[in-house]
Amino acid sequence: MNISFVTVHVPELDKTIVFYETVMGFTVARRFKAGPQVEIVFMADGRGAQIEFITGTGHTVNAKGLSIGFEVPDIEATHAHLKAHGVPIIYGPATMPSGVKLLNAKDPNGLELGFVQYPK
Repeated sequence: MNISFVTVHVPELDKTIVFYETVMGFTVARRFKAGPQVEIVFMADGRGAQIEFITGTGHTVNAKGLSIGFEVPDIEATHAHLKAHGVPIIYGPATMPSGVKLLNAKDPNGLELGFVQYPK
């Protein structure tokens, strides 16, 4: 079994799309209306994973205790990239005793994004 996508309810779909395209490198896989006031967009990372963003349901992301993790080749370059785009950093970068490097930030909806660089 493979995870196909993660769903996040957001208040501002267009703002979310711009962030994930510009900062995270995702592309819109499909976008459609799912009711009179509900819109859905699936954004793809280019390697098979997708995030589904839904707006207009009256729900918004309750991000406490939830994060989406991304493996990156260079945590320092990721940190610089996020800072250059004004993304709030909440932890790191930090190197664990195992050599794993971690960094945590927040998307425009308050959703925590975790970044990990594994030792070679």
